[in-house]
Amino acid sequence: MAQDLKPSTWIPSWSEDATNVTFPIASIPELTAAEADADTGNISKVMSAMLECIYQAWLAQDAADRPTKMTICRSTSVNDVTGAITRTYQFQFAMVVTGEEVDEEA
Repeated sequence: MAQDLKPSTWIPSWSEDATNVTFPIASIPELTAAEADADTGNISKVMSAMLECIYQAWLAQDAADRPTKMTICRSTSVNDVTGAITRTYQFQFAMVVTGEEVDEEA
């Protein structure tokens, strides 16, 4: 299989009309309409769900087909005393030296 960098591969039902990007809330597992509500939602829950969605899409790619100029790592730790879970996502992008553009995949 070849590398697939289309946004619709990474976020199901992604669409754009040259002005707006849209996708259904259902495209982001773990995200509810209440959490995504523009007036009463919670950006922490939105971002956590979106990052997990992108991370799972990363894992779903065959290792040989994953981007090499964009890497994603996730780590999880548990506090032995409180049981609190901390999840960290690290996104890394190789940048073109002449500007702030992500380098093209070969």
